[in-house]
This record gives sequence, C-alpha cells and structure tokens, in this order.
Amino acid sequence: MNGRKFTIGVATPRGMSAPYAYFTPAVALGYDRDAGLEFEFFYGGEPGSTARSLCQGACDIACLNTIVGFMGHAEGLPMLAIGSKARRAHRYFAVMPESPVGKLSDLHGKMIACDFPHIQPLAEAALAEESVAPGEFKWVPWRGSGMQIQDMIEPLRREELDAVFIMDWTDGDAIARGLKLRHLRSKLLERIRVSSCYWTREAKLADDEDVLARALRAIQKSLVFSFADPQAALEAMWETHPETKPPPGLRSAVLRHDMEILKACLEPMRIDKQDPDSRWCAIPTEEMIAWQDLLLRSGVLNRKLDLKRLYTTALVARINNFNAEEIQAAAGLSIPRAANNLNT
Repeated sequence: MNGRKFTIGVATPRGMSAPYAYFTPAVALGYDRDAGLEFEFFYGGEPGSTARSLCQGACDIACLNTIVGFMGHAEGLPMLAIGSKARRAHRYFAVMPESPVGKLSDLHGKMIACDFPHIQPLAEAALAEESVAPGEFKWVPWRGSGMQIQDMIEPLRREELDAVFIMDWTDGDAIARGLKLRHLRSKLLERIRVSSCYWTREAKLADDEDVLARALRAIQKSLVFSFADPQAALEAMWETHPETKPPPGLRSAVLRHDMEILKACLEPMRIDKQDPDSRWCAIPTEEMIAWQDLLLRSGVLNRKLDLKRLYTTALVARINNFNAEEIQAAAGLSIPRAANNLNT
C-alpha cells in the first residue's frame, strides 16, 4: 500500500544527482514506507527560490543553508528549522594549489566567484571578520552550473580569478576532475556547527508534527546507511531514479566521480565525538544565537529575529528513535539483500 506523499525540497536544478544520493536508500530500502510515507523530490534551483517555494507549499521540507533560513525569515517567510543537517561548515574558500594566496586576508583586492550568488552574504561575513570589507574585493560571475566546477577550472588556471567560494559537492567535483583545491581557513566558518538545516513552514509544523518527525527519522536512517556504504547509496539512486544510471561503458568512471561528490557532501553531516549533542538533527541554542549575532554584526540582518519562531528541537527525540546499528549491519549488501535484512 502506498504511503502519504511527502516532498523533500533541494536547492538544485531539476533532477536527482550525486550530492543528494544519500536520500535514495530511504526509497530503495523502504524507510519512507515504514514511516507510512512515500518520498518524492522537488528541485527548487537556487537557495532563495527554494525557500520561497517551500513557503508556497511546493515541498514539505527543504534542505537549506542556515543563513538562507535566517534571511528568509527576515524577509517575512514563515519558515523554521526542525532539525540540523550539516554539523559543520560545508562551504569553503578555495584557491589553486600553487596560488600565492595563503589566508583570507590575502583576498583584499582579489576576484572571487561564488557558485550560488544567494550565499554571497555568508562569504562577505567571513571575509569581513578577517578585515576584508565588502567593496575591498570583487565578485565575478560563476560560469556554468553551480552544481559543477568544470567551467571554472580554466579561468582559475589562467588566473582570471583568485578564489572560489564553493559547496562541498563542488569541491568533490573538482577532486573527481583531478584538481584538489586548497582551502583557506576561516575563523567564522570554523566556528559554525549547524551550517544547514531541514526547514518547513510554520503551518506545516502546527498541522503535521508527527509526519515531519517520521519523515526526518526515515531520512536519518538513509543517511546512516549512506555513511556505512556510499557506493550502495549511489546504486540506490540509480535504481530509484533510472535516468541517473550510467551506461555500462561509463559505469566505473561515473562511479569514481560521483563517489568523490557524495563523500564530500556526507562529511559535514558526520557527528564528531566532541559534539556536545550527538543526536541526529540536534540544534544547540547557542549555535542559533551565534548565527544571529554574526549576521547582525556583518549587516546581513538589520534587526534581531524571534529565535523561538526560527527553529524548534521538539522533534529531535522522535527522529532518533531507530536502531542505527541494525542499519549499519545491512550496509555492504546489495540493495535488494539489504532490504530483506532490515527490520527497522
């Protein structure tokens, strides 16, 4: 019997791809159906438009940078975070390995490109903290899709720009293409422990709190499986979204490329041993206060927001009510065999 449709929004162009392959074991292994749900996906394009689409009802939750939620809430969008997604920074300032730029303050007077312009305020806040004010560097347009770095490699090599501000998956894409960019340390970004969240509408939380808890629990099961066996997660994507499956002659090359992207996307979601709250989706109050303080200092926000309306931890205990060890034990099996060995 089919479950209730539940739509997950992601800020990408249309179509499932490796950065979000960790969602697909939930469908292939039936974690969504165990929760009485049937997952489907909404592709919202850039982050700002995805936030607006969420609030217009295009999806039930959306995976968005924490700064996007703050900015959306400040604009009057009725959205709030119901769980953390990435537990540390998943964006980086990066330069060519041989670049003379050694630290963020060296970007004074330099040219920088950002894969998604809506995220530029975060970069500007990080640079300002290192004494590089807006106007003391130049933004240059990103070439090609923000999902890929392919069209930016030659401009970097020809020194047509000095640095890029990129997502985890773009960094993984560069590694897969044979280019390991050098990351520049950022005081601001290294302080961040909740860099992205699962967001929903205020009305959705009021009406469907239990549905949201069940959905996020199924997603965390899928994430645990993907950490344990990322290749199986990619194979789940090929099974559930056949248009992503590479032709036989390209399977090995595509798998190598997509594994680098998926691993880069999973890493910021890993829970460190020193994390003060080791539960999936935990949102420490001090983290949200710190976010608001830095956005106020940087000028991204011009007034304080009501944090009680911006996020909730009410679902966290229910989200974590599953047996992670049983899911990890199933990893490494083929997707059909894994499904037969799970009783979660």
